[in-house]
Amino acid sequence: MDKLTSNPMICGKTPFAVTGCPFTRVTPGSRSLERGLAILRAFRHGGSALTNADLAERVGLPRPTISRLTHSLVDSGFLMFDPELRAYRLAPVLLNLALAYQEGLIEYQIALPYMQAVAKREEINVGLAAPDLCDMVYLASVRYGRGGVLRHIVPGSRRPMETLSLGLCYLNALDESSLARLLQYILPKYPGTKDAVLFRIERARQDLNMLGYCVADWHAGMIAIATTLKTPGEAIYALNISFSSSDELWAKDRIVHYGSVLIKLAEAINEAWQNYQKECPQ
Repeated sequence: MDKLTSNPMICGKTPFAVTGCPFTRVTPGSRSLERGLAILRAFRHGGSALTNADLAERVGLPRPTISRLTHSLVDSGFLMFDPELRAYRLAPVLLNLALAYQEGLIEYQIALPYMQAVAKREEINVGLAAPDLCDMVYLASVRYGRGGVLRHIVPGSRRPMETLSLGLCYLNALDESSLARLLQYILPKYPGTKDAVLFRIERARQDLNMLGYCVADWHAGMIAIATTLKTPGEAIYALNISFSSSDELWAKDRIVHYGSVLIKLAEAINEAWQNYQKECPQ
């Protein structure tokens, strides 16, 4: 199991979007609260119930500490204890919080109709994602693609930034110092292949500068291309299109076509965000 890390969150500077925006305070934070939230982060889409031992391995805290924190999280209604498995599950309140987040995210509300129209017209998959620690989290996934390998991507799905086009374009949208801070947490996961990861990021940078999007093999038979979106407050999101392809020559033609589709979609969403900001300034 991967151990969670408390690396910095990086995004824009103003409250048009608050996806991980830095928070400045003069009083110290609560270490216990941070540890409790780290336990909640340990639960991932597609996973099962987690024991104290599982959580200790994922979070990197001693089992006695985990035991005290899970007890508090059960008492406060954020976790449920399964006596048969002697393990914990997330409580329904987390689903309520996720719904409240989604309904309050104006970027999502504005972008979704544009994404749905393009996905249906082109019979492709369109995704919108935001950064969380070293991962990209899907905010929306509109799937009209036919054929290829079935991928169960839904809102809330997360993938490591360095493994997909969404994350590669996000990393290249950061300033040098922010990118360096994230790489401090990403590269140690690849002790023997750090150069390969850095090459992927650099190649994506070149594609973005030349084409406006970057390309990545999402899975066998699937190709994904992505570009970045910035709100008027300069918070960074990533937008992608994915499609099935088993023929290399056909894939090259499709990448050019869908690259144009992606750029036009990004421009339409950015314009809609800007119009909203003008009509409803915060």
